[in-house]
Amino acid sequence: MSLQSAKDFVNRLREDQAFRWALGECRNKWERRRFVITQGYRFSPAELVCVTSPGGSPSEARTAVIERVRRQHGHGCYEFM
Repeated sequence: MSLQSAKDFVNRLREDQAFRWALGECRNKWERRRFVITQGYRFSPAELVCVTSPGGSPSEARTAVIERVRRQHGHGCYEFM
C-alpha cells in the first residue's frame, strides 16, 4: 500500500474523465475496489483519507493513526468506496 499510489489515483480522478465515468459505473464498493486494483492502484482507505483531507498533508504517521482507529472501530470508520 502506498501514499504515492493514492496520490496518483486522486490525480487521475481529477484529470481523466473517462476514468471517473468508469469508476462511477461500478455498482457497489466491491466492484469499485476491484476496478481500482485492476487499474494498478494499491492503497489503504487510510492512505486515501490522508491524501484527500483538506489541509492535511499525507504522512506515514497520519496513516498509522487512521489505521489504528480503523482496526479499533471497524472497517466502516474510513470506508472510502
